[in-house]
Amino acid sequence: MKRILFIIVILSMGIVAGCSPTFIFGNEEAEPRSEPAINPYTVPPNFIPQAVILTALGDSLSQGVGDTENLGGYTGRIAAEIRTWQGIEGVAVENTAKRGRRSDQLLAMFQQGELTGPVAEADYLTMTIGGNDVMRIVKRDLFSLNMEAFADELILYENRFDTIFTAIRDINPNAPMIVMGIYNPFSLITDEVEEFDQIIASYNDAMQERAEQDPQACFVPVSDLFAGNKNLVYHSDFFHPNSKGYDLMTERILERMEECGLSYQE
Repeated sequence: MKRILFIIVILSMGIVAGCSPTFIFGNEEAEPRSEPAINPYTVPPNFIPQAVILTALGDSLSQGVGDTENLGGYTGRIAAEIRTWQGIEGVAVENTAKRGRRSDQLLAMFQQGELTGPVAEADYLTMTIGGNDVMRIVKRDLFSLNMEAFADELILYENRFDTIFTAIRDINPNAPMIVMGIYNPFSLITDEVEEFDQIIASYNDAMQERAEQDPQACFVPVSDLFAGNKNLVYHSDFFHPNSKGYDLMTERILERMEECGLSYQE
């Protein structure tokens, strides 16, 4: 599909040679007319073709679980925004995300080649991953939670995340990639969440550090949007965003895309 997305037809321009004859005025010979210099055309870094493919990777947040308006979560909302950009005739969404997916499962999909096609075709990539990695420890050690378990898992998560990121860029080096942070859903049920806030912050810091190494990637923090439920952003499962939560995520994504230079500019 790339062949229909990034083809730019450059029409050749005729070059006036300027081959005027040499004239003699007295004893002085006129200097030959110099050929005009034409600089090679460079494709603007923010060029976007008329049709766009948006590929979503990761877990339930990219899938859009909890969106009672059935707009596809933040992924569908971003696609709708891109459709309004001048020069864009259509946006196709390739949503490969799945509820409950962890980083080890996402990595396995890359290793097995399951995501090669969707990633290769993408003009924009979005990804949420990590929340279920944290929740796996919570479920496993529910009655004996300690910071060391999360710290140990973080080391493994960082390695997997880096490998996933590298795999994406091996397949598609140039597509802008939106990397979503994770949030702490336990802030909804208790104010005693300082340790969990630290854990979430550590995972977000690891993702942000890796994303900032890539000039075409943009990390989007969202933990503050889901601190408590004053804004009524949670679905009835008290874990996933509701439609308002996805609205706020989308606003934050668009702000960050502008700051990261990944928005379309006329």
